[in-house]
Amino acid sequence: MTHFSKDAKLTRRNFMNATGVAAAACGLEAIAGPGIEAMAGTVRDHLWLFTVPANTDFGSVQRRSLMTPAESGLYFGVPNLIIVQASGGESKYGRFEPPFAQYAIALRPFKRIVWSVTGSGGFNSEAETREVMKLAKSTPNFTGIMLDDFFSSKKEGEKAVFTVEELSRIRQELKSIATKLDILATYYTQLLDLDLSEYLKLIDVLTLWTWRSAEIPDIEKNLSRLDKLTPNTRKMLGCYMYDFDLRKSVAIPAMEQQCETGLRLLKQKRIEGIIFLSNTVADLGFESVEWTRNWIQKVGDTKV
Repeated sequence: MTHFSKDAKLTRRNFMNATGVAAAACGLEAIAGPGIEAMAGTVRDHLWLFTVPANTDFGSVQRRSLMTPAESGLYFGVPNLIIVQASGGESKYGRFEPPFAQYAIALRPFKRIVWSVTGSGGFNSEAETREVMKLAKSTPNFTGIMLDDFFSSKKEGEKAVFTVEELSRIRQELKSIATKLDILATYYTQLLDLDLSEYLKLIDVLTLWTWRSAEIPDIEKNLSRLDKLTPNTRKMLGCYMYDFDLRKSVAIPAMEQQCETGLRLLKQKRIEGIIFLSNTVADLGFESVEWTRNWIQKVGDTKV
């Protein structure tokens, strides 16, 4: 316990200076907000949440969710957020309405945020893409853009939401803002048999998602296949807590397997992050959510 003399004045400025010095002395990167501090080189620093507007998965889950992206980060103790717009069908339950800068205020305590230019179901709006680019210029913790549901699993017809030329222009604009800004994309295992090479070379980070819980044992095999397709592209592992195919919580043994597999791959430097989906299932009492939250608390501060 710290004791102050009767002559000492604890002003807000003194308090902030003191806590900043203490954080630096402990090797922590100073991040405002309880529960989301992340020491560099720990598991927690590599954890992300895939988040969407509150309640937008109601059509799939059929239960009301109230948790926002920022609230889910605090709840899980995760410092990095991916913010994804609702699809046209989901938007009746909720969506992010421009201007987006107001939403970004609540996200300032987080270490990194990535914002979608193609949202759920591949939703895209030129006006909203402009909004995201504004955020890239004005938001200090903005680290990249997300292409969610960007690729088509059909073997014929359009392969993606944008043409290669359109994606190339977006990439050029993003890198002109800051070369460190990344393009991330959702990549389902169903896409492994398709030739998407012209697109993949324009993407910095592929997030690998296993849609069916029954295929979780194949994560490492599928990652190896993806590595052969894109050996120089960074990877993250996406983990569902709710099985949207079976319409129920992911079973604990499956949840444990994907988390422990992700942890092993992270330690092996084969992936650079683990992503959990999403805030809209986090306040509904699913057993997989509480198991995951406890797992994060257990492994979050270990070194990788």
